[in-house]
Amino acid sequence: MKYLLTGGATGGHVYPALAVADELRREDPEAEFVYVGLRGRIEARIVPHRGYSLHFVRSRPFPRPLSIPALIAFAATLAIGCISAARILLQFRPEVIISTGGFVSAPIIFASGLLRKIGFSGARVFLYEPNALPGLLNRAAGRLADRIGLAFEEAGRWFDMKRVCVVGHPVRSEILRAERRESRGILELSDSAKVVLVVGGSGGSKSMNRAVVEALPLLQRIPDIVILHVTGTYRAADYDAVVDTEARARVAGVAEGDGAWYRRFDYVDDIQHAYAAADLVVCRAGAATLTEISARKLPGILIPLPAAAEDHQAANARDMERRGGARVLYEQARWDGPRVVSCVDSERLARLVEEGLVEGCYGVSPHGADGFYRADSLELILSEIGNLASVRRSLPLRLEFPAQRTGLPENPNALVRFVSQKVEEAGGPAGLDEREHAYLCYQADRLLCSEGWFEIPMGMRNVGVKLVGILQNRQRLPLLLNMLNDRTPASLVQRFTGGDYLHPGILRRNIIEYGLRLLPDDGDEVFAALSRALTEDPYFEVRAAAAELLGERFGERCIEALIRPALRDRSPRVVVQAIRALGKVAGHADVMDELRLMYEHPDWQYRLEVVRAIAKLLDRGIVAPSDVAGEVDEILSTAPSFEPTFPLRDGLRTLSAKLHHREQTDD
Repeated sequence: MKYLLTGGATGGHVYPALAVADELRREDPEAEFVYVGLRGRIEARIVPHRGYSLHFVRSRPFPRPLSIPALIAFAATLAIGCISAARILLQFRPEVIISTGGFVSAPIIFASGLLRKIGFSGARVFLYEPNALPGLLNRAAGRLADRIGLAFEEAGRWFDMKRVCVVGHPVRSEILRAERRESRGILELSDSAKVVLVVGGSGGSKSMNRAVVEALPLLQRIPDIVILHVTGTYRAADYDAVVDTEARARVAGVAEGDGAWYRRFDYVDDIQHAYAAADLVVCRAGAATLTEISARKLPGILIPLPAAAEDHQAANARDMERRGGARVLYEQARWDGPRVVSCVDSERLARLVEEGLVEGCYGVSPHGADGFYRADSLELILSEIGNLASVRRSLPLRLEFPAQRTGLPENPNALVRFVSQKVEEAGGPAGLDEREHAYLCYQADRLLCSEGWFEIPMGMRNVGVKLVGILQNRQRLPLLLNMLNDRTPASLVQRFTGGDYLHPGILRRNIIEYGLRLLPDDGDEVFAALSRALTEDPYFEVRAAAAELLGERFGERCIEALIRPALRDRSPRVVVQAIRALGKVAGHADVMDELRLMYEHPDWQYRLEVVRAIAKLLDRGIVAPSDVAGEVDEILSTAPSFEPTFPLRDGLRTLSAKLHHREQTDD
């Protein structure tokens, strides 16, 4: 029997494929195997080490956010990958194709479907989906599969029910067999050591690596602690996991190596010994990792990857936390001028580690592994593959899919409405459950870190700003002010399409209208940022929003220096907001000198706002009826079109009636 396996780029796709291949080879030593992956990824290191032939194709993830150049690059790469995949299929002639998903597997699945259509291949396809929320490529590939194995039942909503089976997530046998005492002996760890395993996925994690090193001075105070830190081998122009971590550890004054309390590893081939020796695991929340720590009954601190497709890692982590045996630590948005980056709070990480090791605040619940680990997973997968190999039809399943685990709309703008409703129902952000509030703040941070210029749905960062205000997350106030003040020029392409700065005008306006307005703060930093926006920002909507909020929040403090100069702004929107601010906050009757200059202004909107401002000044007692009694008729009531005449005339009638009433009252 010939088997072709594909799926890669991360351990969550490679290790399930190898677990299946190992079991198939054990049952049939004469079977032939070929693995197809991506050059430079984790499969290039692991697969040959396990004794399987490896071939490479070209592929790349579906672009997020969408843009025309990214889509063109994706389509071209996929086409080249499919050509290479077709050549591999025609040469090897597999009888069964086993795909564990990921963008790496797309060329093989699509090429197989085409060759099968024209009669050049008879290979049967088993597609394995390890996540509760399948990626777009796996959803498309599911149409070409003969059988689809799911780790989570709710993923079935995306596939043809007649071909779906729920098989759980396979765990390599060596992980289950590893013994604690033997593993600690191999790693030279004492029985009394409190061992924390930190692993950020097969490729490593920049934010996790840096947070762990920053937390080391705090963690060192825990008696008998030993940190096993797996950094990953990621290397690029902007970040080298090994070099960066080593340098930061030296700055922190922490020695590493065998026998030390902090031990750094590029990669651990025999991860089963690290699992068996550990008392606590700090990790991402991919399905493979959670299944492995569930199988070992290890408590964990779960840090979901914010960039995961459909945010499935956060859904996994929250589910695990609800079941017991884990705590979720969300990444946060942080200013790293001029960009907004995602990071892990190192102090919070240290506190959670101490709670888990010393205080025992989250021991493993008896039900903590439910839904992530099932002992018969490999047996079920092999049974389905055996049916395909012998062309036996498997029985279709009848499933009732539960609601989507995130419970959040995928469209960011719909997310704003959803969160607003939840906050309103709770009587304000303080009424939300602590964990729910943290999760929603994390959603805001994810969107703030988006760097897409052409975003579909539009405005992810704008939505993040709105959520910060709705949730009244005051911790993000400095970040919003930095974004508002930043003047980093946009790229040439962005400027050509109407952008000015890296954080564009609409975003800056929303920072004022939603972020700063909903975060009550009248401090000097907010005043300075609004003042600069009013006097220097090139986008008129930003200046208008700044004039309005300055008038509302800072009153007479800003009249002379800011609001009065804004009356001569080149944008009518800004002038209108400045007039409105004068009516609300002016404290002296001499403000009428400015308003009288606009009694006959050509723009009817100016005159309308002047009428409303005078009415406000009368209500507040700043202006006496005698000051303006003879001037109402001097305000031009005509307008260039028919419809706008009514609000201006109505305003004048209201003002005249107010003056007449005040005069009679004074008499």
